[in-house]
Amino acid sequence: MAKNMLFFVVLPFVVSLALGDTCDNSTFPTDASGDQILGLDAVGSAKSFEDCQQACCQKSTCEVFQFEPPGGRGGCWIGRWGMRGPSTGWSGRGKAQPPPPPPAPPGLYVIDDTPGLGLRWEGVGAISGGGATSKLLKDYDPAVASDILDFLFLPNFGLNLQMLKVEIGGDADATEGAEPSHMHFDGDLNYNRGYEWWLMNEAKKRNPGIKLYGLPWSFPGWLDPSATHDKPAKNPFADANTTANYSAHFILGAQSHNLAIDYIGQWNERNAPGPYVPALQAAVAKVSPNTIVLNRLPHYPGTTVTPDPQGCQQYQWNTTDGSRWADEEGSVADGQSARCLARCLSRNYVTECRTATFQWHLISSFYDYLPWKRCGVAVANTPWSGSYEITSPTWALAHTSQFAPIGWRYTMHNSGVQLLPSGGSVVTRVSQDLQDFSIVLEKMDHASSYCARGSHPSYDTYSEVVTLQLKGKLLAAAQSKGLYMWYSNLTDGNDSNQLFVNKGKVSLENDTLKVPMFAGDIYTITTLSTGGKGNHTVPAAKPLQIPYTQDFDNETLYSPPKYWYDQMGAWEIHTAPAGGSGQVMRQMVPVWPACWGYSCTGPTTYFGPSDYLQGTLNISFAVYLEDDAKISLNSGKNVLCSLDSETGDFVVGKQTGTGAKFTHGMWHQVSVSTTSSGMVLMLDGAILGKTTEGGFDGALMLQLSRYVFANIDNFSVTNSTN
Repeated sequence: MAKNMLFFVVLPFVVSLALGDTCDNSTFPTDASGDQILGLDAVGSAKSFEDCQQACCQKSTCEVFQFEPPGGRGGCWIGRWGMRGPSTGWSGRGKAQPPPPPPAPPGLYVIDDTPGLGLRWEGVGAISGGGATSKLLKDYDPAVASDILDFLFLPNFGLNLQMLKVEIGGDADATEGAEPSHMHFDGDLNYNRGYEWWLMNEAKKRNPGIKLYGLPWSFPGWLDPSATHDKPAKNPFADANTTANYSAHFILGAQSHNLAIDYIGQWNERNAPGPYVPALQAAVAKVSPNTIVLNRLPHYPGTTVTPDPQGCQQYQWNTTDGSRWADEEGSVADGQSARCLARCLSRNYVTECRTATFQWHLISSFYDYLPWKRCGVAVANTPWSGSYEITSPTWALAHTSQFAPIGWRYTMHNSGVQLLPSGGSVVTRVSQDLQDFSIVLEKMDHASSYCARGSHPSYDTYSEVVTLQLKGKLLAAAQSKGLYMWYSNLTDGNDSNQLFVNKGKVSLENDTLKVPMFAGDIYTITTLSTGGKGNHTVPAAKPLQIPYTQDFDNETLYSPPKYWYDQMGAWEIHTAPAGGSGQVMRQMVPVWPACWGYSCTGPTTYFGPSDYLQGTLNISFAVYLEDDAKISLNSGKNVLCSLDSETGDFVVGKQTGTGAKFTHGMWHQVSVSTTSSGMVLMLDGAILGKTTEGGFDGALMLQLSRYVFANIDNFSVTNSTN
């Protein structure tokens, strides 16, 4: 795609209209089609080009409007003139033509090892967890899951992740959902639960050098002696040594899977009490002397507009204690995430001396109706179809992770590490023998590269021609091995033709290389010839098929049940209790956990997407409670049905009743049907209640009122015949 000059906001309006006036193309003499103008505001009520024009006309500060029909980003966007970046599909007009930007300063940047080297590069990291973010990946067909894992971990194929940080499950919601603990209660120990062991093993198979890091968000309730079935744990550090030994058992669990944990943290985004730190250090030293216990690390530090004044020379260059890491960044979706990460990964070092950056989260393998959807580097949340997306953040990070192994070093500030006066940055990482190096140039504009949080002060961005001048042993390496270029423009984060493009071998002119740069551009220039953009055939998306039945008999013991997603507690595959047969999904947490944040309800699990819940359906399951509790089946905010084994109370839709013969310690068959005339609740084959009110309002959620063992079998969703 041809590049266009980038413009910045400067002109007042040349046309002034009173509010309420209408206008036509004569009011907007300037064509604003073709490229995308950044920094505009959406107008959801405008459904056509003409509506969009009138919306701009009605706003006194509006200088330009753009419209794109559904299918792309879509919709109406209005505001002041801003930077323009390459993107097809937009039509629009403006009230005045902005002038060209001021001339860029001479863009000569010296890349030189002669002054010495900076800090040690510690890698691109990403997080599986902070809310069961990877759960549905395990539910994919193994061959498709393998393809997705290639994009995440295989060197020179996709993300090429260098550090994998996983949640140490604590049975409670850690943002979207809950991950199962390896110790649900005192005396319990199971290293085959969940999916993090599997994910770490798959990462190591593809990249044996990847670093592994475990960190807890929540903790199981038994660590607080005051917690009960009905009372949440409040102090998981009641006995520092007990909690430290609990965390150390996670390392032992990894060892049982032939995995070595390189780093372990104390508590996500919280300060652990003082006695816990030495207790954890002592417990870890006993089971894994090489595992480094980290202090609490900064999350979302963001970047500034000023390079570190000491050029990062105030820090020990070869530290490996995590003290210079950005432990979380990102947390936005798709193209914005790519631009956020491209900015932070480079400028985190230039301005803050951060030597590693972790993206939260690795892969969005949870349902879209849960918080923070699509914030991973890939999206894989329809395992029944096999479809998935490798989104632009993968390629934004690959510009660094494929070309800078852990242990390389930065060049000194102003010798390959600096901010560009016209917006952007240059960062150079060098092998310790000075035989290889990689330069990352990025020009992310301010308005479109926000992360979810973190410092991001305003700055201007202009197009320019960046001239790199190589010196010292880096020049010799380039002359000996040649230079290879990879390019992305992240303005349109969904245009794969602009993502991670191999530009091949490039030539120096004596000792210099000229690189034209526009907003949204990121380049890697490297002596390494090993980069690659992998490709697998992606299955077509399709909806969950109804009828759907699940008896759990062919699922792996102790694993989470397929297509179910826990938000609180832990449902696992187990052998059926007395009176049942085969396998069931069993709620395994007997004490209310120490919640980290977000929800803190009784055991809660979701099934499937929400789009199949419409029309006339019958939802049926067998349930065996091992102690008294109320069990509810909800759709969004609507209660479909509930049954209380202690009181006999029940609910169907908005109708309440009592006298249900529903007790713990025996199997019951429950079904709720939506019909053309309302809803029907059946218990053990007999109608228990009817209502003309209520119905589906969103995703299907199963919830218990208290933390007891409970079993579900023979779950089905079928078309109702009533």
